[in-house]
Amino acid sequence: MRNQWKSLAVILLIGGLSGCTDHELTNNVVSQSGLALSPLQEVPQKNSPATGTATVSYDKTTRMLTYTLTWKDLTGNPVGSHIHGPAPRGTNAGILHDFTAPLPKTTSGTFTNSVRVDGVNLKEEDLLNGLYYFNIHTPANPGGEIRGQIEFYDQPFMVVKKGLPVEGSQEVPPRTTPATGSVDVIYNKNTKRLSYFITWKDLTGNPVGSHIHGTAPRGVNAGVQHDFTALLPAATSGAVSNSVLVDEVKIKEMELLNGLYYFNIHTPTYPGGEIRGQIEF
Repeated sequence: MRNQWKSLAVILLIGGLSGCTDHELTNNVVSQSGLALSPLQEVPQKNSPATGTATVSYDKTTRMLTYTLTWKDLTGNPVGSHIHGPAPRGTNAGILHDFTAPLPKTTSGTFTNSVRVDGVNLKEEDLLNGLYYFNIHTPANPGGEIRGQIEFYDQPFMVVKKGLPVEGSQEVPPRTTPATGSVDVIYNKNTKRLSYFITWKDLTGNPVGSHIHGTAPRGVNAGVQHDFTALLPAATSGAVSNSVLVDEVKIKEMELLNGLYYFNIHTPTYPGGEIRGQIEF
């Protein structure tokens, strides 16, 4: 009998420890700081000096999304502020959460608020998959002056790389150009969507083409798989925020994750491409 009680005590102790370990390892809060709010993320892009950032935190237990927005140099006082969705980068969508009333009506400011992700208007799956965005509207830009995609990068299904160089030296053959650029890429294995934010400056002329090419490693050229020429501003310096579906036809996940696609911006002087950036995670 004594041995039986000892065995039971051991079982209960192990069970208790296992329960504690599970509780301690559970992380129900995801957060992201420094998300950019910019006129370049608007669709179409807006000509504005305004900038901003967002910090977001989502508690999966309480289903509360808490956010802090900062902004400066809007062209006028805000007349609307919302969370929109569902929509990836490069796509517009309707209002899901309106926080116009409590937002300070100033061209520069800070605001903190929270909203419940109720599964009806706001859905957890869409939120965690980066399909919602902030938008601040002004009289000069009633459709939105600055926008910021809500993206949580530290998740197992997200693959992220920031600041990939886009440069003449990667072209085949290499180009002698003052132009430089960089690109942030985010691939979501759940939605099969590749999001990107590409910037460039000092091209020798306005862009006449912009694409994702593949499949090809560094040092090899390949055909166009995704054309985003229509989104580019006619300017030697600029930026574009957009996304594309990894459909396993034009763009394939395995080749993408193996670095076999690249960005290319073409100009009149360099119709085959002035600056190139390999997509490498």
